[in-house]
Amino acid sequence: MSDKFRLMMDNKAKTKEEIAQELRRMIELKSHPVEPREEPQEIATPDREDIAAAVRKSVQDRISSIVREAVRTAKEESYGEKIPPREPRDCVDYLGGSSALRADELAYAASENEEPDDGGIRARIAEMRRLSQTFYNGYMLRQCAEETFVKQGEYVSDVTDDFGRNCFCGIERPIYGALSTDQLRTYFTWRTQARIGVFNKVDKPYVILYCFELLNRIGVLSAADAYNRLSGVWEGCRVFCPSLDKVIPRWLKDFRAYNDLGDNFTLSSAESVGDDISGDISDLLEKRYSGKLEYLAQRSSYNIRGSIFLTEETQPLVEGALEAALAALDGYLSEKGVSLFGIICGRLWKDHTWTPFAGAYVDLDRMDGFHSLKISPLEQYCVKRGQPCLEEFEQSPYRNFIGWVLKSVEAVLRKRTGFRYGINPNITPVLEDMTNREKIFAAVSAPEFPETVTRAVEKWCDEHGIFPPKKEKKRRGYNFDEAPEKAAVHAPVEIDVSKLAKIRREADETTRKLIVEEPDTLPRDIITDRVAEIEEDSFEEQTADFAENYSEYNSGMDNSGAFAELPEGWRGFAQGLSAEDISLLGALIRGEGTEYCRSRNVMPETQYDRINDMAMENIGDILIENGVIIEDYLPDVERIISLA
Repeated sequence: MSDKFRLMMDNKAKTKEEIAQELRRMIELKSHPVEPREEPQEIATPDREDIAAAVRKSVQDRISSIVREAVRTAKEESYGEKIPPREPRDCVDYLGGSSALRADELAYAASENEEPDDGGIRARIAEMRRLSQTFYNGYMLRQCAEETFVKQGEYVSDVTDDFGRNCFCGIERPIYGALSTDQLRTYFTWRTQARIGVFNKVDKPYVILYCFELLNRIGVLSAADAYNRLSGVWEGCRVFCPSLDKVIPRWLKDFRAYNDLGDNFTLSSAESVGDDISGDISDLLEKRYSGKLEYLAQRSSYNIRGSIFLTEETQPLVEGALEAALAALDGYLSEKGVSLFGIICGRLWKDHTWTPFAGAYVDLDRMDGFHSLKISPLEQYCVKRGQPCLEEFEQSPYRNFIGWVLKSVEAVLRKRTGFRYGINPNITPVLEDMTNREKIFAAVSAPEFPETVTRAVEKWCDEHGIFPPKKEKKRRGYNFDEAPEKAAVHAPVEIDVSKLAKIRREADETTRKLIVEEPDTLPRDIITDRVAEIEEDSFEEQTADFAENYSEYNSGMDNSGAFAELPEGWRGFAQGLSAEDISLLGALIRGEGTEYCRSRNVMPETQYDRINDMAMENIGDILIENGVIIEDYLPDVERIISLA
């Protein structure tokens, strides 16, 4: 609006009074018109620019007229044979659903073989091409590939042929309308032999097309007949068409779920192809836990195969103890309402990628109807929210749980067999994995859960006579009715006191013979001065520091109350340490063990061996290796130092 106002002001717009005056003048002139006077006009001389513009316009008009004349002449003249125009299609009433559409015009190659038609097969093929089925989707009419395939397949279901050629075909999902006449005759010839059990080598699309026919129950007596024939195609053609192993097993299972085959049919061996579920899972599902070390080792976060404890001699021990531990865990988790199989193996889970007869043209309306079907304990068809669904086995993600079980079993066996190195299983990663699973988390976080495996393995060791060395254990199989063996009676030792004096004299004589007297080479004045210095020194001052260091080094620490919270073995070990030992352990943690021992004028190896002997007696394993505290025992040593 502002732009219009500015334009009006630039053009010297008139006021309202001037406009009113002008209107009155115009009305008056209209009432009393005045004849215009003819004034002499001056002849204007055209300038150069006007002449050039006129010339250009004349040239453009001439060119346009020539082009129009050439186009008109080209339409009237004829150059050779003209292609007849395609006749227009009939109108389609989309609202009413009526259609006058023709058969789908697919671009198939013309036949190169012009020999006379045998039995009217070519005419039959031409008539088949005109068959199609359309449906109205609310917007337009479209062809239905599945229903069109069935209609055309039923029309040529009884066609047999003996075509002399084998035409190549490379269509991934073949249908009748996409094949040329020669290709169709090649297919009919092969199908004639396949129906009597002779499967000649042919291109894959012909085999797939026949499978589509069987899935739609075309040319068969019943659903069971179609299932058996489809299984026969897999057995006869998988040699030259190995890709059938990827589709036929699932198609057979889908066919069973959508059709009632009855009881008089044999289950095809093709359904087991590609089934990577091992027999170990079936055993675990049936609660058979023997010999499952290898299966669990492959799914464990703990590399038990790389353990120095696992050898050919100890593997039977691990296998037996693991079986006992799994049985105990199964009983404990069952009481909590949790499945051990679901934790260590997996569970059935909905396969969201499944569609019935994937990759095939199948009309589901020709089926008997979907029904629940259990293929195996690890695979089944069911209905979820009113829709067909396939549930398949999904591997368990709880690798830390399996690793904790294996490590717990090995930890007990290391102590029972007196292995020099021990390990401590950590349950924290297991609890972190189970945080979002309330029922499972409540079961594994209970205080009695870690003891379940330990008690089961220790019980198994007691039953099989596996006990720590240098320690006597009371056997559960002890026969209390059997009388204990009598202790050996030793005869008293008699000492002849009268011979002691003679023995003492002989010892003194031997000592005198062994002593070699050295000549006194020192001057007498030096010896006198040295004796005087010794007499002046105070014996108490010279021995004070030594007594203090000696008591600090050798005196035991009375820390029975400070170490009361430690486990039994670690408590006994800590109570036997001196203050010097505690300081040495602290230096080892800091990586200064060797320097500390040298500062005390002692051999590091001697100190390490002494502490390891104490540790072996109390905790059943050494503590220091190669001048470093074993990593598994670092938390325990740090705790001892903090309490001391």
